Amino acid sequence: MWLSKRNAGILDLLIQIFARTHRPVSSRDLSAHLPYSPSSLRKDLQQLESRGFVTKSSASSGRIPTNLALKYTLREALRNLDRSTDLTPLPPIHGFDFQNISDDFLLQLSSHTGQVGFVQLHSIFDLRFRRIRLIKVGPRRVMTILHSMHGWSISKVFSTRENHPEASLRKWQELLNREYRGRNLQSVFHAIRNRLFQQKEQFKQIYRELYFLLNNEDLMAAEFLFKGTQNILDSEIITPRKVRCLLEALDEKAGLTRFLNDLLRKPVDSLNIAFGSDTGISDLDDFLLISSSVYYQRRPIGNVGVIGPKFRAGTHTLSSVERYSSYFTEILSRKSMEV
Repeated sequence: MWLSKRNAGILDLLIQIFARTHRPVSSRDLSAHLPYSPSSLRKDLQQLESRGFVTKSSASSGRIPTNLALKYTLREALRNLDRSTDLTPLPPIHGFDFQNISDDFLLQLSSHTGQVGFVQLHSIFDLRFRRIRLIKVGPRRVMTILHSMHGWSISKVFSTRENHPEASLRKWQELLNREYRGRNLQSVFHAIRNRLFQQKEQFKQIYRELYFLLNNEDLMAAEFLFKGTQNILDSEIITPRKVRCLLEALDEKAGLTRFLNDLLRKPVDSLNIAFGSDTGISDLDDFLLISSSVYYQRRPIGNVGVIGPKFRAGTHTLSSVERYSSYFTEILSRKSMEV
């Protein structure tokens, strides 16, 4: 959707004023910053309103920017983004454990943007492994530690159908490392299922039990990690009730994960910009989600992004998400982490 240079400038200023004051913006408010009279600005506002970029809460009130307006200005900012202006190296992150790496990374991202930073990986099932460990951590509880082909590791604790003894877990672990090294668990799962129908009777028991171990929704579920909720708690823009709704959605994870997975199926060359209302989760309409795909061995496997008040995002937020997503892809793929 195209706007004239004049209308685009007026809309951009209106959004800036609204984000600062949190009240409808009048033609007189705009006139104080522009070389146009209030009467001529009222015509511009009527044009913007007819096209859905602004609205007003009453006949005598000023205008409020719509989601369409905010997305338009962010898209224009992204299109004109000068990627050479911020070449400051990002702080280094060291280590091999995915949880620790992600925590460190997300603390930096949330601090840099003033929003909630998140990392979402589609599933541990999608990652090719160099080595895998199965550890009993309680009755019918198993921890899987997967060491990637580039040395970093990710762990997942899940509940099992049977209370498997440690000896069985060690036996299955040895089989996985011996026969399936270099593959991902998704392909291993299908291979084991096929073997149930092909192997001799004496091999069926181990493959049957391993099949049921891997056929587990907790193990297959996506990872969703976030940091920086204090940035939302300190916000003066969002009501406490809506802040609570966002925190509940972050803790529950399922709804946001489904939405992000849908984005992952349609990866774009640049950033995804979505409003809280787009996620299908109620009461998130005052929030904006900006994300970018991350890659492992050239395949999109997740998203890095931020969630925050929708009128707080700007060019700085866009460039930060873009840079940090590239940085996280580099972290996951760097050869220096090989063991």
